[in-house]
Amino acid sequence: MKKTILVALALISAWPCAAQKNPFKWWKALRSAPARAAEVTPSYRVVQGKILHSVRPVVPARQLELEKFVARSVNPTPVQDLVFATTPGISQTAAFEQRYLETMEKFKQFKKEADPFLYYRLKEPKNSGLPPQESRLLFPLVANMEKSLLRLGAVIDTKEDEPLAFALEYVARVRDELAPVLKGMSGAAIYFSRADRTFVGNEFYLHEPEFKRWTGMLRRGQAVRQADKLPAGLRVAVLNDRESVLENMTASHKKGVFIRGGKLDCFERADDLISAVRTGRKYDVILTDIIVHGGGGYYLTNVLRIDGYQGAIIALSAFERDDSMGMEMFECGFDGMLNLPVGFEYSPFWAADVMRGLNKYFDLRQLNHWQR
Repeated sequence: MKKTILVALALISAWPCAAQKNPFKWWKALRSAPARAAEVTPSYRVVQGKILHSVRPVVPARQLELEKFVARSVNPTPVQDLVFATTPGISQTAAFEQRYLETMEKFKQFKKEADPFLYYRLKEPKNSGLPPQESRLLFPLVANMEKSLLRLGAVIDTKEDEPLAFALEYVARVRDELAPVLKGMSGAAIYFSRADRTFVGNEFYLHEPEFKRWTGMLRRGQAVRQADKLPAGLRVAVLNDRESVLENMTASHKKGVFIRGGKLDCFERADDLISAVRTGRKYDVILTDIIVHGGGGYYLTNVLRIDGYQGAIIALSAFERDDSMGMEMFECGFDGMLNLPVGFEYSPFWAADVMRGLNKYFDLRQLNHWQR
C-alpha cells in the first residue's frame, strides 16, 4: 500500500507548469477523433449446424459502465433532507449545508468536463494504456475533487445521500482510468492515511464530550490519576499565545499535577518552539493552539514535519468536532485534537481533561501500533 500511495503522491506533485486551466478539454483536444458508435455485441448459438442469433444480445460491460457514469445526471439532495454523519452544533449546521451545496456544484462542473474523457476511455479497448504525460496532467484535478468529496462525506452520511455516493464512485472510476495501480483502493487510504494509520474521526478527536466528571472536591485526585497513567518522563511542549493558559499549566506542573513526573516547556511563538526543536530539544508531544499570532498550529506542524519531527502533535482548540476539518489536519501532520472551550484554563477540570485525552492517544497508539 505504501508504494501505491507514493505513486499517487508523485502523480499529484507532477502537475506541469504549462498545464492549461481546463486539463480535461486539453485531453479532449488530443483525442479529437470522432466517437465510435455504441455497439451491441450479439451472441451466437449453433443449432444442427446452423448459426442463429441469440434473442438476447449481450451488452458489453464497458457499455453498461458508460450508461451508468456518463449518461447519469446529478441532482443534489435538498439541504433540509440531509442526514449528518455526526450531530453538528447549531453553528455548524448551516456551514455544513452550504459546504454540501458548493461541493456538489463543483462536482457537477467536474463531471461535465470529465464525461468526454471517460466516454472515450470506455470506448477504447480494455487495458489500453494512457500516456504518462496525460495522467500527470489530469490526476491532480481528479485528486482535488475526490478529496473535497471525501471531506464532505465525513460530515454528511454517504449511505443516506445517493448523489454524494454516486459522486464518490464516479471520481474513483475516473481515477482508476488515470492510475490503474490505485484501482481497488479507497480514496481515504490514498489521501488521508499514513503508512501506519488511516484517519478515523473517533480516534483523531481525543476529548470525551459525554464524560461525567467527579465532584470538584476530587478534581486534584482525578488529575493526578490521569497524570500517573502517562508514560514516565514524558516531554511536552505547549504553544499558546494566551498568557493565562501558559501560567496555569506552568503552575499546575510545579505543583506536581499537570504532566506530573515529566518535562513541560511553554512557548508563546511558533518560531521559538521551532528553534528549540532545531537546536536539539526533545519533545514526545507538542500541544498547540490552531490560531496563534505570528503562526499557529498549521504553520508549526508543516515546518516540523518537513524537518522530520516524529513526535505527536495534538491541537488544543475551541473548534467543535468537524471530521472534514480533522481530515485536513491529519493530512497536514496533526495526530489528534482536543476540543476545549475558550477560557478552559479557569475550569477546575482542565488538567484532567487534557491528560485524559493524552492517555487516550497513547492507548490507541499502542493498540494500533502507530509509529508516532
